[in-house]
Amino acid sequence: MIRKLLFSFLWIAFLWGILDVHDLQSKNYTQDEQLILVGIGALNDGFYDIAEKQFSQFMKDYPNHEKGYEVCYLLGKTLFHKKKLRESKTLFLKILNENKNFEYTDHTLYLLAEIEIRLGHGEEARKLLSSIVKRFPKFDWIDYTYYLLGILDFEFNRFSQAEASFKKVPLSSGNHELIQASLFWLGLLSFRQKDYEGTIRYLKTLWEDPKLLPQGYLRYALFWLGEAQLRLGRFSDATLNFRTFHERFKNDPFIPEVQWRLGFCEYRSGHFKEAIEIFQGLKSQLKESPLLFYTHYLLGRMFLLNRDPSASIREINSVIYKSPGHPLTGISFLTLFWNYIQLGEMDGANKVFQRLQKLNHVEDEKNFIQWLNAELIFSEGRVSDSLPYYFNILNSRFREKALYQIGRGYFFENKFREAITNLDILLLEFPSSEYAEEGLFVKAECLNRLGNLDLALDAYELIVRQNKNDLWELLALTQIGNAHMVRNEVHRAQKAFTKIIDEFADHPLYYHAACQLGNLNLKTNNIGDAVHYFSLVLKGNILELFGEAHFGLGEIFYRQGKYDKAFNSFEAAIRYLGEGSLWFFLTQLEIGNLHRKWGKYEEAKKAYTIILDHSKDEEMRQAAKILLNQLGSR
Repeated sequence: MIRKLLFSFLWIAFLWGILDVHDLQSKNYTQDEQLILVGIGALNDGFYDIAEKQFSQFMKDYPNHEKGYEVCYLLGKTLFHKKKLRESKTLFLKILNENKNFEYTDHTLYLLAEIEIRLGHGEEARKLLSSIVKRFPKFDWIDYTYYLLGILDFEFNRFSQAEASFKKVPLSSGNHELIQASLFWLGLLSFRQKDYEGTIRYLKTLWEDPKLLPQGYLRYALFWLGEAQLRLGRFSDATLNFRTFHERFKNDPFIPEVQWRLGFCEYRSGHFKEAIEIFQGLKSQLKESPLLFYTHYLLGRMFLLNRDPSASIREINSVIYKSPGHPLTGISFLTLFWNYIQLGEMDGANKVFQRLQKLNHVEDEKNFIQWLNAELIFSEGRVSDSLPYYFNILNSRFREKALYQIGRGYFFENKFREAITNLDILLLEFPSSEYAEEGLFVKAECLNRLGNLDLALDAYELIVRQNKNDLWELLALTQIGNAHMVRNEVHRAQKAFTKIIDEFADHPLYYHAACQLGNLNLKTNNIGDAVHYFSLVLKGNILELFGEAHFGLGEIFYRQGKYDKAFNSFEAAIRYLGEGSLWFFLTQLEIGNLHRKWGKYEEAKKAYTIILDHSKDEEMRQAAKILLNQLGSR
């Protein structure tokens, strides 16, 4: 595009007057004067063959003429117009080398720069133009000189120099077309430097007032304006400009590129129906285009998001095996993998997984699919099968997640020491990890299971000290309370459960804490508080705790001698307690004791017999057996 646009503003043909020919206007011309005058007329009228013939004859006949360098210049200019660039270059170099004081040195340098540009010698052209700027700051064509310098520096990625040159054009020129063209290039320069706001600022102004912008620039201004808006995520603005381009330049060879961007904007805007329609219609026009792979990939992605995995598979399969080295190959395989998962075709998913592992250039995607596969297997409960996949990605960007899942996996597999090792590495390497609290909690659970209750409590307390008021603090407080209850450390247990009551009123574990506080207060004979907490439990909707709460209230009434209320509470407890639980058999024992107290020995015997027949707790069975024997002695 640069080469095509470059010569839109090269220069206007010289007017009469470069040579002072007034002294040739007499009626009686000499031979040398006739050659010059006819040559100039032919040159200005565009009859370059005649001009060349006249000037060449002059050079041949008058090699030492006083106007020899002027004619040499005119011949060079004529040859330039005839595209005899190398011959023209030779003449201009002759002038520069032999006549240091030539009146038109600035023009000669400029035309020589033009020749070097056309010959592809950009650096040589730049040197010549820079010489003009330095030596002839008031040159008639200094604005064109700055413009060409900007173009050359743009081509050579010298963006700061190009910007400086283009910005000097409006300051030195009265040619509005040239000024507009320089603003266009400043817009493209901003784009190349990823200053998309700058691109929009320059090109939007040109597009909104295009009268002075050459037609050849207009479509490019509109295209790059849309492209800059696309890069900034302004998809509605980009869509409008690309659609305008499509409507105004219907036969432009760039139309497929514009349509593709229209489709992409619709895709990014969430308009999948419109995007799919555009991309489907484009596929036949993009057979040799690098955009074809992207087209199939985006169609595949949209079909997947539209829950049409079969259509997605067709799109991805149409290109994925033809271009194994494409940058999107890895992510395309991941899309394919997920499609098969959605269809429940695990064999297909496994084949894609194996195929991706054989690729050499998609390490990140290979690691990602290893992680994805591990997560799927882990979620199915096949924890031990998932661990090798996690180990495979320990040296990738998934290391943090892998350490976390390996630690959890070993915990679920009851390999507590191995779990602690991996969780310690996680906490050491990633102290700010999003998994840090959970990792610390799982570590505490492992220590608890291994019987290291003091170390477990230290870990639980560390979570609580972080004071994040989140799930892991709640779970840690619950375990702290439970651990101190096991140790009969009533005050410490009460402190933990009371903190839950104060800070986590909206969580189901609030009622568990209330139930435990009821038990602890019952144990210390603090009857009023015990009744309060058991009543709190019964006001909730955690039915699993109702049996224990009713049992606790029954115990209180029993101690108070309110045997009817106690019996009703124990009967209510039985309805909620599992028949194999310790609480169930404790309740049966108390029901039996009440029946015995009332003299209902057969009823008492039934309650004790249930314990003997079904309980696996030897202490409980022994108590029931003793009580049965006492009944028998009666």
